[in-house]
Amino acid sequence: MDFLLIVVYMILIYILAELIVNAIDVLAYELKIPESITSSVIASLVTTLPEFLVPLISFLKGSVDTTHIGLGSIFGDPMFLSMFGFGFMLLVIEAKYKRFKDLYDLTNILFFLFAFNIALLANFLSFKKPLVLLFLTIYLYFVYTQFKNRKTTGEEENEKLFFSKLGIKGYTKTLAVVQGFLVILTLPFVIDGLVLSIDGVSHLLGWDSYKSAIVFSPLATELPELSNAFIWARKGKLKSSIGNIVGSLVFQSCMPVSLGLWFTDWHIPNMLMVGGFLSILSTLIFSLSISKAINLRIGIIFIIFIIVLYFLYIL
Repeated sequence: MDFLLIVVYMILIYILAELIVNAIDVLAYELKIPESITSSVIASLVTTLPEFLVPLISFLKGSVDTTHIGLGSIFGDPMFLSMFGFGFMLLVIEAKYKRFKDLYDLTNILFFLFAFNIALLANFLSFKKPLVLLFLTIYLYFVYTQFKNRKTTGEEENEKLFFSKLGIKGYTKTLAVVQGFLVILTLPFVIDGLVLSIDGVSHLLGWDSYKSAIVFSPLATELPELSNAFIWARKGKLKSSIGNIVGSLVFQSCMPVSLGLWFTDWHIPNMLMVGGFLSILSTLIFSLSISKAINLRIGIIFIIFIIVLYFLYIL
Protein backbone atom coordinates (compact mmCIF):
# COMPACT_ATOMS: atom_id res chain seq x y z
CA MET A 1 0.00 0.00 0.00
CA ASP A 2 2.83 2.41 0.88
CA PHE A 3 4.42 1.88 -2.53
CA LEU A 4 1.13 2.82 -4.24
CA LEU A 5 0.75 5.91 -2.04
CA ILE A 6 4.29 7.01 -2.94
CA VAL A 7 3.32 7.00 -6.62
CA VAL A 8 0.10 8.94 -5.91
CA TYR A 9 1.91 11.58 -3.84
CA MET A 10 4.62 11.96 -6.51
CA ILE A 11 1.93 12.65 -9.13
CA LEU A 12 0.29 15.23 -6.84
CA ILE A 13 3.63 16.96 -6.24
CA TYR A 14 4.19 17.22 -9.99
CA ILE A 15 0.72 18.75 -10.48
CA LEU A 16 1.41 21.27 -7.69
CA ALA A 17 4.77 22.09 -9.30
CA GLU A 18 2.96 22.81 -12.59
CA LEU A 19 0.64 25.21 -10.77
CA ILE A 20 3.40 27.05 -8.88
CA VAL A 21 5.55 27.42 -12.02
CA ASN A 22 2.50 28.74 -13.89
CA ALA A 23 1.76 31.28 -11.11
CA ILE A 24 5.40 32.40 -10.88
CA ASP A 25 5.73 32.77 -14.67
CA VAL A 26 2.53 34.83 -14.93
CA LEU A 27 3.35 37.05 -11.95
CA ALA A 28 6.91 37.60 -13.20
CA TYR A 29 5.60 38.66 -16.61
CA GLU A 30 2.99 40.99 -15.10
CA LEU A 31 5.49 42.62 -12.72
CA LYS A 32 8.30 42.57 -15.30
CA ILE A 33 10.59 40.52 -13.02
CA PRO A 34 13.45 38.85 -14.94
CA GLU A 35 13.14 35.07 -14.96
CA SER A 36 16.71 34.82 -13.71
CA ILE A 37 15.34 36.10 -10.38
CA THR A 38 12.07 34.17 -10.40
CA SER A 39 13.84 30.84 -11.02
CA SER A 40 16.98 31.16 -8.89
CA VAL A 41 15.48 33.07 -5.93
CA ILE A 42 11.66 33.10 -5.78
CA ALA A 43 10.90 29.60 -7.10
CA SER A 44 13.84 28.05 -5.26
CA LEU A 45 12.72 29.61 -1.96
CA VAL A 46 9.22 28.19 -2.42
CA THR A 47 10.34 24.69 -3.34
CA THR A 48 13.13 24.43 -0.73
CA LEU A 49 10.79 24.99 2.22
CA PRO A 50 10.55 21.19 2.81
CA GLU A 51 14.38 20.91 2.84
CA PHE A 52 14.44 23.54 5.58
CA LEU A 53 11.51 22.16 7.59
CA VAL A 54 12.60 18.49 7.63
CA PRO A 55 15.90 19.08 9.50
CA LEU A 56 14.38 21.84 11.68
CA ILE A 57 11.56 19.60 12.91
CA SER A 58 13.94 16.64 13.24
CA PHE A 59 16.39 18.61 15.41
CA LEU A 60 13.64 20.12 17.56
CA LYS A 61 12.33 16.64 18.39
CA GLY A 62 15.74 15.99 19.94
CA SER A 63 16.04 12.20 19.72
CA VAL A 64 19.08 10.43 18.27
CA ASP A 65 17.08 8.98 15.37
CA THR A 66 15.47 12.28 14.41
CA THR A 67 18.87 14.04 14.60
CA HIS A 68 20.25 11.43 12.21
CA ILE A 69 17.28 12.01 9.91
CA GLY A 70 17.94 15.76 9.96
CA LEU A 71 21.63 15.35 9.10
CA GLY A 72 20.80 12.76 6.43
CA SER A 73 18.36 15.19 4.87
CA ILE A 74 20.92 18.05 4.88
CA PHE A 75 23.41 15.98 2.88
CA GLY A 76 21.00 13.77 0.96
CA ASP A 77 18.98 16.63 -0.58
CA PRO A 78 21.83 18.40 -2.44
CA MET A 79 23.32 15.03 -3.39
CA PHE A 80 20.04 13.95 -4.98
CA LEU A 81 19.41 17.30 -6.70
CA SER A 82 22.94 17.72 -8.04
CA MET A 83 23.16 14.20 -9.43
CA PHE A 84 19.66 13.82 -10.86
CA GLY A 85 18.98 17.51 -11.58
CA PHE A 86 22.25 18.23 -13.36
CA GLY A 87 22.20 14.80 -15.00
CA PHE A 88 18.75 15.55 -16.41
CA MET A 89 19.85 18.98 -17.64
CA LEU A 90 22.83 17.48 -19.48
CA LEU A 91 20.50 15.00 -21.19
CA VAL A 92 18.22 17.87 -22.28
CA ILE A 93 21.16 19.94 -23.55
CA GLU A 94 22.57 16.96 -25.44
CA ALA A 95 19.19 16.24 -27.04
CA LYS A 96 18.11 19.79 -27.98
CA TYR A 97 20.83 22.39 -27.44
CA LYS A 98 24.10 20.93 -28.74
CA ARG A 99 25.19 24.24 -30.30
CA PHE A 100 24.69 26.31 -27.18
CA LYS A 101 26.57 29.45 -26.21
CA ASP A 102 26.61 31.31 -22.88
CA LEU A 103 24.09 28.84 -21.50
CA TYR A 104 24.34 29.86 -17.84
CA ASP A 105 26.41 32.14 -15.61
CA LEU A 106 28.68 29.64 -13.87
CA THR A 107 29.67 32.14 -11.17
CA ASN A 108 26.33 31.35 -9.48
CA ILE A 109 27.42 27.72 -9.06
CA LEU A 110 30.50 28.90 -7.17
CA PHE A 111 28.25 29.95 -4.26
CA PHE A 112 27.13 26.35 -3.78
CA LEU A 113 30.62 24.88 -4.20
CA PHE A 114 32.13 27.37 -1.75
CA ALA A 115 29.42 26.93 0.91
CA PHE A 116 29.18 23.14 0.71
CA ASN A 117 32.96 22.68 0.86
CA ILE A 118 32.98 24.73 4.06
CA ALA A 119 30.12 22.57 5.42
CA LEU A 120 32.23 19.45 4.86
CA LEU A 121 35.36 21.09 6.26
CA ALA A 122 33.45 22.15 9.41
CA ASN A 123 33.32 18.47 10.41
CA PHE A 124 37.01 18.75 11.31
CA LEU A 125 36.88 22.14 13.02
CA SER A 126 36.52 22.72 16.76
CA PHE A 127 34.41 25.89 16.29
CA LYS A 128 31.15 25.38 14.43
CA LYS A 129 28.36 27.70 15.59
CA PRO A 130 30.17 30.92 14.52
CA LEU A 131 30.07 29.55 10.95
CA VAL A 132 26.28 30.01 10.92
CA LEU A 133 26.82 33.74 10.36
CA LEU A 134 29.09 32.97 7.40
CA PHE A 135 26.49 30.72 5.74
CA LEU A 136 23.73 33.29 6.21
CA THR A 137 25.99 35.94 4.68
CA ILE A 138 26.78 33.72 1.68
CA TYR A 139 23.12 33.17 0.90
CA LEU A 140 22.14 36.81 1.36
CA TYR A 141 24.99 37.86 -0.93
CA PHE A 142 23.83 35.32 -3.53
CA VAL A 143 20.32 36.83 -3.46
CA TYR A 144 21.84 40.32 -3.68
CA THR A 145 23.84 39.40 -6.80
CA GLN A 146 20.72 38.02 -8.49
CA PHE A 147 18.80 41.25 -7.93
CA LYS A 148 21.83 43.40 -8.77
CA ASN A 149 22.38 41.77 -12.16
CA ARG A 150 18.67 41.51 -13.05
CA LYS A 151 19.50 40.10 -16.48
CA THR A 152 16.64 38.87 -18.60
CA THR A 153 17.03 35.31 -19.84
CA GLY A 154 15.30 36.01 -23.14
CA GLU A 155 12.75 33.40 -22.09
CA GLU A 156 10.04 35.72 -20.72
CA GLU A 157 6.65 35.22 -22.33
CA ASN A 158 3.01 35.92 -21.62
CA GLU A 159 1.52 32.73 -20.22
CA LYS A 160 -2.12 32.10 -19.36
CA LEU A 161 -2.85 31.56 -15.67
CA PHE A 162 -4.42 28.22 -14.78
CA PHE A 163 -7.20 29.93 -12.79
CA SER A 164 -8.04 31.92 -15.94
CA LYS A 165 -8.50 28.67 -17.82
CA LEU A 166 -11.21 27.78 -15.29
CA GLY A 167 -13.21 30.79 -16.43
CA ILE A 168 -12.04 33.26 -13.77
CA LYS A 169 -11.37 36.54 -15.59
CA GLY A 170 -9.42 39.66 -14.64
CA TYR A 171 -7.35 40.36 -11.51
CA THR A 172 -4.44 38.40 -13.01
CA LYS A 173 -1.83 39.45 -10.44
CA THR A 174 -4.12 38.74 -7.49
CA LEU A 175 -5.17 35.37 -8.89
CA ALA A 176 -1.53 34.43 -9.52
CA VAL A 177 -0.68 35.19 -5.89
CA VAL A 178 -3.73 33.22 -4.66
CA GLN A 179 -2.84 30.27 -6.90
CA GLY A 180 0.74 30.32 -5.61
CA PHE A 181 -0.28 30.52 -1.95
CA LEU A 182 -2.75 27.65 -2.36
CA VAL A 183 0.09 25.50 -3.68
CA ILE A 184 2.39 26.60 -0.83
CA LEU A 185 -0.30 25.70 1.72
CA THR A 186 -1.07 22.35 0.10
CA LEU A 187 2.49 21.19 -0.63
CA PRO A 188 3.56 20.50 3.02
CA PHE A 189 0.55 18.18 3.56
CA VAL A 190 1.31 16.22 0.39
CA ILE A 191 5.01 15.96 1.27
CA ASP A 192 4.12 14.90 4.82
CA GLY A 193 2.00 12.09 3.39
CA LEU A 194 4.83 11.07 1.09
CA VAL A 195 7.34 11.10 3.96
CA LEU A 196 5.05 8.86 6.06
CA SER A 197 4.71 6.41 3.16
CA ILE A 198 8.47 6.45 2.59
CA ASP A 199 9.03 5.88 6.32
CA GLY A 200 6.77 2.84 6.14
CA VAL A 201 8.77 1.43 3.24
CA SER A 202 12.10 2.07 5.00
CA HIS A 203 10.89 0.18 8.09
CA LEU A 204 9.76 -2.63 5.81
CA LEU A 205 13.28 -2.78 4.37
CA GLY A 206 14.87 -2.61 7.83
CA TRP A 207 17.07 0.43 7.08
CA ASP A 208 18.59 2.69 9.76
CA SER A 209 17.73 6.38 10.07
CA TYR A 210 20.84 7.66 8.22
CA LYS A 211 20.30 5.44 5.20
CA SER A 212 16.55 6.07 5.10
CA ALA A 213 17.06 9.83 5.29
CA ILE A 214 19.73 10.06 2.61
CA VAL A 215 17.83 7.80 0.18
CA PHE A 216 14.15 8.49 0.85
CA SER A 217 14.02 12.04 2.27
CA PRO A 218 15.29 13.61 -0.99
CA LEU A 219 12.69 11.64 -2.92
CA ALA A 220 10.06 13.66 -1.06
CA THR A 221 11.77 17.04 -0.72
CA GLU A 222 13.50 17.29 -4.12
CA LEU A 223 10.52 16.40 -6.31
CA PRO A 224 9.27 20.02 -6.50
CA GLU A 225 12.69 21.25 -7.74
CA LEU A 226 13.06 18.41 -10.24
CA SER A 227 9.47 18.94 -11.40
CA ASN A 228 10.09 22.68 -11.87
CA ALA A 229 13.29 21.95 -13.81
CA PHE A 230 11.43 19.50 -16.06
CA ILE A 231 8.51 21.90 -16.63
CA TRP A 232 10.74 24.86 -17.54
CA ALA A 233 12.93 22.66 -19.77
CA ARG A 234 9.80 21.35 -21.51
CA LYS A 235 8.79 24.96 -22.21
CA GLY A 236 12.23 25.69 -23.66
CA LYS A 237 13.24 27.87 -20.68
CA LEU A 238 16.62 26.22 -20.16
CA LYS A 239 18.26 29.07 -18.22
CA SER A 240 15.30 29.18 -15.83
CA SER A 241 15.49 25.42 -15.37
CA ILE A 242 19.21 25.51 -14.51
CA GLY A 243 18.71 28.63 -12.39
CA ASN A 244 16.09 26.88 -10.25
CA ILE A 245 18.42 23.94 -9.56
CA VAL A 246 21.39 26.19 -8.75
CA GLY A 247 19.33 28.53 -6.57
CA SER A 248 17.96 25.56 -4.64
CA LEU A 249 21.45 24.12 -4.14
CA VAL A 250 22.78 27.44 -2.83
CA PHE A 251 19.88 27.61 -0.35
CA GLN A 252 20.42 23.98 0.73
CA SER A 253 24.15 24.50 1.25
CA CYS A 254 23.53 27.51 3.50
CA MET A 255 20.23 27.47 5.41
CA PRO A 256 19.73 23.78 6.39
CA VAL A 257 23.49 23.54 7.07
CA SER A 258 23.14 26.49 9.45
CA LEU A 259 20.45 24.55 11.33
CA GLY A 260 22.75 21.54 11.60
CA LEU A 261 25.65 23.60 12.89
CA TRP A 262 23.44 25.29 15.48
CA PHE A 263 21.46 22.33 16.79
CA THR A 264 24.00 19.46 16.57
CA ASP A 265 27.66 18.75 17.27
CA TRP A 266 28.10 18.40 13.47
CA HIS A 267 29.96 15.10 13.52
CA ILE A 268 29.28 13.77 10.03
CA PRO A 269 29.50 9.99 9.40
CA ASN A 270 31.40 8.67 6.37
CA MET A 271 28.20 7.84 4.46
CA LEU A 272 27.12 11.49 4.50
CA MET A 273 30.63 12.79 3.81
CA VAL A 274 30.83 10.62 0.69
CA GLY A 275 27.40 11.92 -0.37
CA GLY A 276 28.59 15.51 0.09
CA PHE A 277 31.75 14.87 -1.92
CA LEU A 278 29.72 13.34 -4.77
CA SER A 279 27.37 16.37 -4.75
CA ILE A 280 30.36 18.61 -5.36
CA LEU A 281 31.76 16.23 -7.99
CA SER A 282 28.44 16.12 -9.90
CA THR A 283 28.26 19.93 -9.84
CA LEU A 284 31.84 20.24 -11.14
CA ILE A 285 31.12 17.78 -13.96
CA PHE A 286 28.02 19.75 -14.96
CA SER A 287 29.99 23.02 -14.89
CA LEU A 288 32.80 21.56 -17.02
CA SER A 289 30.25 20.14 -19.46
CA ILE A 290 28.31 23.34 -20.13
CA SER A 291 31.55 25.35 -20.28
CA LYS A 292 32.62 22.87 -23.00
CA ALA A 293 35.73 21.83 -21.06
CA ILE A 294 34.55 18.23 -21.45
CA ASN A 295 32.17 16.61 -23.92
CA LEU A 296 28.48 16.57 -22.92
CA ARG A 297 28.20 12.81 -23.38
CA ILE A 298 31.25 12.23 -21.21
CA GLY A 299 29.65 14.42 -18.53
CA ILE A 300 26.43 12.40 -18.72
CA ILE A 301 28.35 9.11 -18.42
CA PHE A 302 30.29 10.43 -15.41
CA ILE A 303 27.14 11.48 -13.55
CA ILE A 304 25.39 8.17 -14.29
CA PHE A 305 28.49 6.41 -12.98
CA ILE A 306 28.39 8.54 -9.80
CA ILE A 307 24.71 7.69 -9.23
CA VAL A 308 25.27 3.95 -9.66
CA LEU A 309 28.44 3.97 -7.59
CA TYR A 310 26.85 5.77 -4.65
CA PHE A 311 23.76 3.61 -4.47
CA LEU A 312 25.92 0.51 -4.61
CA TYR A 313 27.96 1.99 -1.74
CA ILE A 314 25.04 2.72 0.58
CA LEU A 315 23.00 -0.37 -0.27
